[in-house]
Amino acid sequence: MASYLITGASRGIGLELTKQLLALPASQVGKVVTLTRSKPSGSLQDLISQHKDRVSSVTAAFDSQDSLAQAAGDVKSSLGGRGLDVLVNNAGMSAFNMEGTRTMPDKTLTELLDVNVTAVHRVIVAFLPLLEAGEQKKVINV
Repeated sequence: MASYLITGASRGIGLELTKQLLALPASQVGKVVTLTRSKPSGSLQDLISQHKDRVSSVTAAFDSQDSLAQAAGDVKSSLGGRGLDVLVNNAGMSAFNMEGTRTMPDKTLTELLDVNVTAVHRVIVAFLPLLEAGEQKKVINV
Protein backbone atom coordinates (compact mmCIF):
# COMPACT_ATOMS: atom_id res chain seq x y z
CA MET A 1 0.00 0.00 0.00
CA ALA A 2 1.62 3.17 -1.29
CA SER A 3 1.79 6.59 0.32
CA TYR A 4 1.41 9.80 -1.65
CA LEU A 5 2.11 13.47 -0.98
CA ILE A 6 0.34 15.88 -3.34
CA THR A 7 1.08 19.59 -3.46
CA GLY A 8 -1.58 21.99 -4.68
CA ALA A 9 -4.40 19.62 -3.77
CA SER A 10 -6.93 22.26 -2.76
CA ARG A 11 -8.34 22.52 -6.29
CA GLY A 12 -7.90 21.52 -9.91
CA ILE A 13 -5.62 18.66 -10.89
CA GLY A 14 -4.34 18.11 -7.34
CA LEU A 15 -7.83 17.79 -5.89
CA GLU A 16 -8.90 15.43 -8.66
CA LEU A 17 -5.78 13.30 -8.22
CA THR A 18 -6.52 13.08 -4.50
CA LYS A 19 -10.08 11.93 -5.28
CA GLN A 20 -8.85 9.35 -7.79
CA LEU A 21 -6.27 7.93 -5.38
CA LEU A 22 -8.82 7.65 -2.58
CA ALA A 23 -11.15 5.78 -4.95
CA LEU A 24 -8.55 3.01 -5.17
CA PRO A 25 -8.52 0.24 -2.55
CA ALA A 26 -6.47 0.81 0.60
CA SER A 27 -4.36 -2.18 -0.44
CA GLN A 28 -3.05 -0.03 -3.32
CA VAL A 29 -3.10 3.45 -1.77
CA GLY A 30 -2.76 3.43 1.97
CA LYS A 31 -2.18 7.10 2.73
CA VAL A 32 -2.59 10.39 0.87
CA VAL A 33 -1.19 13.57 2.38
CA THR A 34 -2.05 16.91 0.82
CA LEU A 35 0.33 19.85 1.11
CA THR A 36 -1.33 23.23 0.71
CA ARG A 37 -0.57 26.89 1.48
CA SER A 38 -3.56 27.28 3.78
CA LYS A 39 -5.90 25.13 5.82
CA PRO A 40 -8.11 22.88 3.68
CA SER A 41 -11.62 24.01 2.92
CA GLY A 42 -14.44 23.17 0.54
CA SER A 43 -14.04 20.00 -1.50
CA LEU A 44 -10.68 19.08 -0.01
CA GLN A 45 -12.03 19.36 3.53
CA ASP A 46 -15.00 17.20 2.50
CA LEU A 47 -12.59 14.51 1.23
CA ILE A 48 -10.59 14.62 4.44
CA SER A 49 -13.77 14.24 6.49
CA GLN A 50 -14.94 11.29 4.39
CA HIS A 51 -11.58 9.46 4.45
CA LYS A 52 -10.09 10.34 7.85
CA ASP A 53 -8.17 7.08 8.03
CA ARG A 54 -6.48 7.52 4.62
CA VAL A 55 -6.00 11.23 3.99
CA SER A 56 -4.53 14.11 5.95
CA SER A 57 -3.45 17.62 5.17
CA VAL A 58 -0.36 19.65 6.02
CA THR A 59 0.20 23.33 5.33
CA ALA A 60 3.45 25.06 4.43
CA ALA A 61 4.83 28.20 2.85
CA PHE A 62 6.46 27.02 -0.37
CA ASP A 63 8.88 29.96 -0.28
CA SER A 64 10.34 28.87 3.08
CA GLN A 65 12.65 25.90 3.53
CA ASP A 66 11.99 26.08 7.30
CA SER A 67 8.23 25.85 6.77
CA LEU A 68 8.70 22.92 4.40
CA ALA A 69 11.01 21.19 6.89
CA GLN A 70 8.29 21.52 9.54
CA ALA A 71 5.76 20.11 7.05
CA ALA A 72 8.08 17.18 6.33
CA GLY A 73 8.18 16.44 10.06
CA ASP A 74 4.38 16.52 10.18
CA VAL A 75 4.15 14.19 7.19
CA LYS A 76 6.67 11.81 8.76
CA SER A 77 4.47 11.65 11.86
CA SER A 78 1.33 11.05 9.81
CA LEU A 79 3.02 8.15 7.98
CA GLY A 80 3.72 6.40 11.28
CA GLY A 81 7.37 5.67 10.63
CA ARG A 82 6.92 4.53 7.05
CA GLY A 83 8.60 6.32 4.19
CA LEU A 84 6.93 8.28 1.42
CA ASP A 85 6.46 6.44 -1.85
CA VAL A 86 5.34 9.13 -4.29
CA LEU A 87 5.70 12.92 -4.23
CA VAL A 88 3.49 14.73 -6.74
CA ASN A 89 4.61 18.33 -7.24
CA ASN A 90 1.42 19.78 -8.63
CA ALA A 91 1.33 23.27 -7.06
CA GLY A 92 2.09 26.02 -9.51
CA MET A 93 0.91 29.21 -11.09
CA SER A 94 0.60 30.86 -14.46
CA ALA A 95 0.39 34.47 -15.54
CA PHE A 96 -1.63 36.01 -18.32
CA ASN A 97 -0.32 39.00 -20.19
CA MET A 98 -2.49 40.57 -22.89
CA GLU A 99 0.52 41.46 -25.05
CA GLY A 100 2.42 38.21 -24.58
CA THR A 101 5.95 37.71 -23.36
CA ARG A 102 7.32 40.92 -24.90
CA THR A 103 5.75 43.04 -22.20
CA MET A 104 5.80 40.65 -19.27
CA PRO A 105 7.32 42.45 -16.30
CA ASP A 106 10.53 40.98 -14.89
CA LYS A 107 8.84 40.80 -11.48
CA THR A 108 6.14 38.50 -12.89
CA LEU A 109 8.69 36.24 -14.55
CA THR A 110 10.72 36.06 -11.34
CA GLU A 111 7.61 35.12 -9.37
CA LEU A 112 6.67 32.43 -11.92
CA LEU A 113 10.15 30.92 -11.80
CA ASP A 114 10.19 30.95 -8.00
CA VAL A 115 6.83 29.18 -7.72
CA ASN A 116 7.18 26.77 -10.65
CA VAL A 117 10.89 25.91 -10.45
CA THR A 118 12.58 26.95 -7.22
CA ALA A 119 9.68 25.96 -4.94
CA VAL A 120 9.53 22.54 -6.61
CA HIS A 121 13.19 22.09 -5.74
CA ARG A 122 12.54 23.20 -2.14
CA VAL A 123 9.75 20.64 -1.79
CA ILE A 124 11.92 17.84 -3.17
CA VAL A 125 14.78 18.74 -0.81
CA ALA A 126 12.46 18.82 2.20
CA PHE A 127 10.86 15.47 1.46
CA LEU A 128 13.84 13.60 0.03
CA PRO A 129 14.66 11.79 3.31
CA LEU A 130 11.08 10.46 3.47
CA LEU A 131 11.24 9.42 -0.19
CA GLU A 132 14.53 7.62 0.40
CA ALA A 133 12.81 5.66 3.19
CA GLY A 134 9.88 4.79 0.91
CA GLU A 135 9.56 1.79 -1.34
CA GLN A 136 8.73 3.40 -4.69
CA LYS A 137 10.85 6.58 -4.39
CA LYS A 138 9.03 8.48 -7.15
CA VAL A 139 8.82 12.22 -7.82
CA ILE A 140 6.27 13.41 -10.35
CA ASN A 141 6.39 17.05 -11.44
CA VAL A 142 3.19 18.29 -13.07
